Amino acid sequence: MDLPGLEKRYGGFYVPAFVVTVGGEDLVRELFLTVTSVQVDLKQKVAGRFSFTVANSFDWKAREFLAHKGEEPVNLIELFAFGSPIEIRLGYGSGEASEPKPMLQGIITEIGTSFSEGGSPELTVSGFDKLYPLTTGKHTEHWEDARDSDAVDAVTQDTGLNRTITQTDPVKPRIDQSQETDMAFLGKLAKRNGAIFYVRNGDFYFGPRNNDNSEILELAWGRGLLSFSPEANLAKQITRVEVHGRSSVTGEPIVGRASRGQESGRDTRRESGADRLTQALGNERVMSIREAVHTQAEADARARAILEERALEFVKGDGECIGLPEIVPDVNIALQDLGSAFSKPYYISEATHKIDRNGYRTTFKAEETTV
Repeated sequence: MDLPGLEKRYGGFYVPAFVVTVGGEDLVRELFLTVTSVQVDLKQKVAGRFSFTVANSFDWKAREFLAHKGEEPVNLIELFAFGSPIEIRLGYGSGEASEPKPMLQGIITEIGTSFSEGGSPELTVSGFDKLYPLTTGKHTEHWEDARDSDAVDAVTQDTGLNRTITQTDPVKPRIDQSQETDMAFLGKLAKRNGAIFYVRNGDFYFGPRNNDNSEILELAWGRGLLSFSPEANLAKQITRVEVHGRSSVTGEPIVGRASRGQESGRDTRRESGADRLTQALGNERVMSIREAVHTQAEADARARAILEERALEFVKGDGECIGLPEIVPDVNIALQDLGSAFSKPYYISEATHKIDRNGYRTTFKAEETTV
């Protein structure tokens, strides 16, 4: 969708809107609180984070942070208790899509304020999405004759989330989680399979990047896109990966391989970092490592994951645009009017959405494999 279509959807972007619900209570529409800022930070392979600020809620007579529901006072410190469920929606209050879009569901884990001379204290409330429980505690577990995706399924079973977990291969004789948080363990499984994970709209996803999908929207510099700072860098580029291991069945050496041209999401009309590296140095640059891989399929999968990870380091950019709730990790957007080298589709790896007195803005980090 281009800018005119987005303007129609959101009524010209004139009325930024948000809904913050804590414990089933709408802070603005039901408790009439003054929420001065709302921020949602979304990334891959970590728990999403939120924060919001409440002003003018300190009752000087009662010396408490209070709201009122009808005639009944509501103690905000109790409402914002640790573990209280929260939902945040962001968007605009006019246009075809006048209902703010769900951005994060989670729990409160932090609350703070400041009592200073001559000022009225504000409350700042923060927390994480429903992946937060996976960041607490360390566990030791193992699975035998299982896939990495089976371990992912077991670790996330108690989150209460709907789960979409892409099956990984091969079946492994043993998978170990050793004195680490479930989040760290998921990160390890994602890395060796070239996968990502995140929560969106109450759904947990674990699987490959969706960087082969079509762009969800198009922005141009000066027309929706406020700023963009791309950089192409050969520093971490390689043309071939070799992963050495030993077969658990025969004891024979095995080598997994992945080469330039196998990168997912690459624009075949352009050149990748590996292509540019070969041109610059005149020969292939091979990354050869030894890892605990025990089958050919496992070695090949690890080699592809390393190649993919390095390829996405070639072009990186930081951008800012008008507030658009569609911009979230694991989607593609097209950026235009940036010159022939940098006008192209980009893969979004991080996005921060913020509504405050200055309006609604989205900042993002983008990655690409070609230029």
